[in-house]
Amino acid sequence: MDTVKWKSLSLFHVEYPIGDKFGKLLAYSSMVPILIMISLMTLVVSRRDLHTIFYLFGCLLNEISNCIFKSSINQPRPFPSVHPSIESSGMPSNHAQFMGFFCAYTVLFLYIRLNQKSFSRHLRVFILSLCITLTSVVCCSRVYLLYHTVSQVLAGLTIGGTFGIVWFLVIQYAITRHFPRICDSRIGQFLMLQDFTNINNIMKFEYTAVQNHLRTKSVRPM
Repeated sequence: MDTVKWKSLSLFHVEYPIGDKFGKLLAYSSMVPILIMISLMTLVVSRRDLHTIFYLFGCLLNEISNCIFKSSINQPRPFPSVHPSIESSGMPSNHAQFMGFFCAYTVLFLYIRLNQKSFSRHLRVFILSLCITLTSVVCCSRVYLLYHTVSQVLAGLTIGGTFGIVWFLVIQYAITRHFPRICDSRIGQFLMLQDFTNINNIMKFEYTAVQNHLRTKSVRPM
């Protein structure tokens, strides 16, 4: 067994300086992209909403493009001796590119896709502030924890943000019009796909539908 070489699974393997509480907090923030992906997959399974499905698909394409950029540029990380278990190159930062895509897409979705009646102005500002804060913290963590240089993080943020804008515009103005046809197709009916495009407030719609169903079930003929 002494001759066997072991490799760390880098998905959750985040290192920070021992005793550095701020570094530990930033290390936890590196989990944000993973939590976002898990949340999106959960929404896809539970709601089967086409826009959420294409949102997740865009995230996956963004990840694939990051792998292509990294293998093509092949720029080393700033301090490979600090994180010897990380074998991938550093340009562009994967975390920064993911958060750039997430932030750009979410902001456009919030202000263009959703009807103004869906969320109040204060809630929109809160979600916008949360997206920017999470993106900033994750990007700063990659530099502070010596995983990337500032230029690698900025490159990832720019690529991800640009792709997020382009992907949203493609979905909004080219693909959304085909959602009803997709839902009515055999595959759409088999997978029970849904299109919430014309519903102003999904939470209120679902709540009202459930309450009406319960009232109908509770009314029994004499």
